[in-house]
Amino acid sequence: MMSMLAEGPSETFWSALSAVGTVAAVIVAVAAIYFAYRATVPRRRVRWSARVSSLMSHGAAHTHGLDVTWLGHSLSHPHIVEVELSNVGNKDLDVDGFNGRPIEILSDKPVVALLKQTSVPAVQRVLNATAHADRVELDTTTPFHRGQTLRYVLLVDGQEPYIDLRTSISNCTPERHSPPSLQPAFMREFLASGVAGASAAGIGAIVIAVKSIFS
Repeated sequence: MMSMLAEGPSETFWSALSAVGTVAAVIVAVAAIYFAYRATVPRRRVRWSARVSSLMSHGAAHTHGLDVTWLGHSLSHPHIVEVELSNVGNKDLDVDGFNGRPIEILSDKPVVALLKQTSVPAVQRVLNATAHADRVELDTTTPFHRGQTLRYVLLVDGQEPYIDLRTSISNCTPERHSPPSLQPAFMREFLASGVAGASAAGIGAIVIAVKSIFS
């Protein structure tokens, strides 16, 4: 028994320890290559969502003569559309990555107005938007920073508008996901402050007038 203790670890033990060391070295090498690749090769990822909310969702809005107008023009089926885009890649999306093309928010119903555009964090510049009849174009002469989220609020008129996104970003197909659940106070907050602020800035205002069907 004394001679067995004096012999120390067996050859099998040292072989197993060597194998473990080799595996660990391979894992470390693979991890180093992966992180070096991540640091040098941009992984472009953009996620976006669109929430469509009807201003006339209650049946009584139609049966009791509720009328929504924008700058004097009556809207038959007005909707508020909130579009959110986030750069979730590992690098800023620089101007060259857009290939000289704007990001386009497409609508199959007429776009009445762009009501709001914001960036989170606010210190990073928003991609300035311009509204057209069937789309909103985002100016891509400004970088879309890593971790930045862009939010746009549109007024669209038409039944069940469908919103899509079109881009020419190199090596990137934007991923659409479901928007967060709508907060109950959103519409009240929007009508009370968002539109009023837009009017003060000269964009215009939504005027809601209740007309009696008996008048």
